[in-house]
Amino acid sequence: MTTKQPSNPRQVYTVLSPYQCPNKKHWHQKGDTVDLLPCEAEYLILSGKVALATNTAKQKGEA
Repeated sequence: MTTKQPSNPRQVYTVLSPYQCPNKKHWHQKGDTVDLLPCEAEYLILSGKVALATNTAKQKGEA
């Protein structure tokens, strides 16, 4: 019997406003990146604490 490895549904988010992780009681500061499951990120997105991280390579090339 073989078992499938579950895919990693986590995504990287950028912290827009400081918030405290409810599990570890660690504070994430503005500009930090965190990887969260969609269900973990939902409330934080709605409350404006995090946003899906964007690729900054395009911004670097523009001047």
